[in-house]
Amino acid sequence: MPRIIYCIFFLFVYFGYTQENLQKYREDQIYFSVYYNSLGNNLDNFKENKFSSSFNFGFIRDIPLSKSGKFAIGVGLGVGINAFNNNMKLSNSNSYILLNNRDIPKKNVFNFSELQIPFEIRWRNSSVDNYKFWRIYTGLKYSRLFSSSYKFENEQESYKLNSIPINLDQLGITLNIGFNTWNIGLYKSVNSLFNKKIQSFPKELEQFKLGLVFYIL
Repeated sequence: MPRIIYCIFFLFVYFGYTQENLQKYREDQIYFSVYYNSLGNNLDNFKENKFSSSFNFGFIRDIPLSKSGKFAIGVGLGVGINAFNNNMKLSNSNSYILLNNRDIPKKNVFNFSELQIPFEIRWRNSSVDNYKFWRIYTGLKYSRLFSSSYKFENEQESYKLNSIPINLDQLGITLNIGFNTWNIGLYKSVNSLFNKKIQSFPKELEQFKLGLVFYIL
């Protein structure tokens, strides 16, 4: 994963130097997104419940690749807060059980916060004077978790775990399409949610997110 960070940093510096003769207007440098979170259904008897959400905020440096500014790359830095509700109950950081429909607790949620480094290839039909335009942005987002927890609560017991076996390094493919203010955002991870070194946890669960992305100059 550190190699990805080095590559993104190199591209940021390289294109920063090569854009001296390009038109100087830039677009969409602050982002805010709200997603519905899912972990798929590739694990037998695994079920999601309630609403799982993701809130993200950050800054992206827009680097034009053409004089018109319609083609660009974006490299940024942001933070994300995530919650996943499902029927996977942790008793400790090394074991789990899948609850049945009759045992759905009051609270059974995985939470984690992450530092994000998005890299986007950008197309839009904008101009210096046109602030309402179509956009298609696609790329990769690398995330590094800096905190995580698990909370469980039912009528018999209530507890919290602060050390859970989530993979600290997450990488996913992003696609954002929209017009003006409203943009649909997709995120599909390319690695497992849980740490592969812990053999007792399933490797089938991967993040998928669908939601809205808002950009500000």
